[in-house]
Amino acid sequence: MNDVYEISGVSRQAYHQQRKRDCSKKDRHNHILGLVQEQRKSHPRAGARKLFKLLGLDGEIGINQFEKLLSVNGLGVPVKRSAYKTTNSNHPLYKYGNLINGFKLTGVNQVWATDITYFILGDKVYYITFIMDVYSRRILGFSASENMKHENNIRVLKQSIKLRGKEKLRGLIHHSDKGSQYCSKAYIELLGEYNIKISMAGTSLENAYVERLNGIIKNDYLYPRSKVYDLKSLKKELKETVRLYNEERPHSELGGLTPALFETKLENSPVSINLAIELFDFEQNQNNRFLKASAIRMGQNKEREQVGDATGLPHSHWSGYSLESCSSAELSSASPDWTNINEIKMKQEKSFQQKTQNT
Repeated sequence: MNDVYEISGVSRQAYHQQRKRDCSKKDRHNHILGLVQEQRKSHPRAGARKLFKLLGLDGEIGINQFEKLLSVNGLGVPVKRSAYKTTNSNHPLYKYGNLINGFKLTGVNQVWATDITYFILGDKVYYITFIMDVYSRRILGFSASENMKHENNIRVLKQSIKLRGKEKLRGLIHHSDKGSQYCSKAYIELLGEYNIKISMAGTSLENAYVERLNGIIKNDYLYPRSKVYDLKSLKKELKETVRLYNEERPHSELGGLTPALFETKLENSPVSINLAIELFDFEQNQNNRFLKASAIRMGQNKEREQVGDATGLPHSHWSGYSLESCSSAELSSASPDWTNINEIKMKQEKSFQQKTQNT
């Protein structure tokens, strides 16, 4: 070995020190990979940057090295894209304009966004409804059902109002698509009872916050966790998923905080969280389809200014979405995908006909 050391120009001591460092690095990486796999049990499709925040690895390993480590070991998350278009707003009920174009958010309970999305399980189609606070990203109300009756939406709205407290809803804007549930007389009257302003999106892009939420909940949690067998198990798993989303999943736009922690800090020290969000103005940019798509899918920043407080939150930014470590926005989903559902119905009818012939 002495000849090898001499030829390579490396001392025995340097060689063994390097081997010790390599072994230590390997052990550290194996430990990190173990933590990632454990965290993925709760957050099966969390991206590298989400996991980096969740595991508190800052200072132990660099984010770029962490992303490479996951990629090399097959722990990266491929982006899923929805191919379903499911909104049908061709109905004679009430319709309202979009009130949040270019709207500047400075706190919670200024804009709530809501939507219905489908959840397909075998030959069965279920429907999930959410209401979220756009400023904090917190899910306020949710439900899962076998049908799309407006009573489900009313129940979710009442949940949200109860959670927030009716005395805190002054000036609140309720934003949705033009689905018949949101345009029903009973739903409109409930909003009016609490003096909540009504805003409706013209396209799925104009309701992008909750559309993206649909994709995250379904593709990052419900489908991968494989614990949903029927409506009862869906409701149970949805409740746990909402808890994970609100209390454990960090959001880059919230300075790496979870929605629940962000709201807690906002309530206890509002001065320290000086975050203003300017929503994209689709009306002003209605002729620029490329810019609309960029606003939702690429997260291009109009303005980012750090205030230098303990939270490290941006002072003001143009709200968009990054594809990094997250699901892409779902397409409009306030009514079922009839193409897909009709295929399911046809299969059911064929099965029934075969059973009849056999008997």
